[in-house]
Amino acid sequence: MACEKARVLIVDDEQVVCDLLYDELIERGYLCATALNASDALTKLAAQSFDVALLDIRLPGMSGMEVLAEMRSNHTNTAAIMITGVNNIDTAVEAMKSGASDYILKPFDTDRVCISVHKAIENRKRSPKRGGPKTALCVSSEEDGRQATGKSSNQIDAISRGIEAKLDLLDGRPEIVTQRTIDVARQLGIAEAEIQRWATARARLNSEKKGQIDSVLRKLRRSPLAQSILGMTEVHLYTRKSSESQN
Repeated sequence: MACEKARVLIVDDEQVVCDLLYDELIERGYLCATALNASDALTKLAAQSFDVALLDIRLPGMSGMEVLAEMRSNHTNTAAIMITGVNNIDTAVEAMKSGASDYILKPFDTDRVCISVHKAIENRKRSPKRGGPKTALCVSSEEDGRQATGKSSNQIDAISRGIEAKLDLLDGRPEIVTQRTIDVARQLGIAEAEIQRWATARARLNSEKKGQIDSVLRKLRRSPLAQSILGMTEVHLYTRKSSESQN
């Protein structure tokens, strides 16, 4: 029997955003519905089951955060992904505390959204429905541990992206982003072991990126054009120093 397609509800007061996400997710094999406000979203959630809801925070009338709270009470099997133009780490923390699986800032990359949707659905498949009895189909305790680890990692990644977006170019150094992310993760009550596991992976990734950048810079410095530019710069500096010393 063919697998049932996952259902995604897209909630945004901008029709162009709904259309963009709808077309992208339909093309990737999801069944989608859209809503331009919270009232319509809650009506659709009550009418049928969705695997994921993409929620804009700023909606006319009832906000996306209020929809999220309603989902936590009455639609616990639907994962929530917040998509917003609000660049506020406090809002991101509040969303994660309220049960959102991810927090994505506008303007967004559709690939990034699709990856988040896929992860949320995979996490949902591995977890038994809330409030339902555990059966032989439920994951083992070891798999439960991996699932919890994956969820924590996703939460910390979302926090990190929010912090990176908020910091300016000079303050957005990897070590600053990492430390601020750790601080917020602790505020959220994420287990210290999960935080340290994420920090270790983050440090490894930053080191790899730095190595790649250094390698590119070394290659550029060896290029004839770079050598020419560097030579012209050295001549300019020498001429300037000579002129200053004569004065």
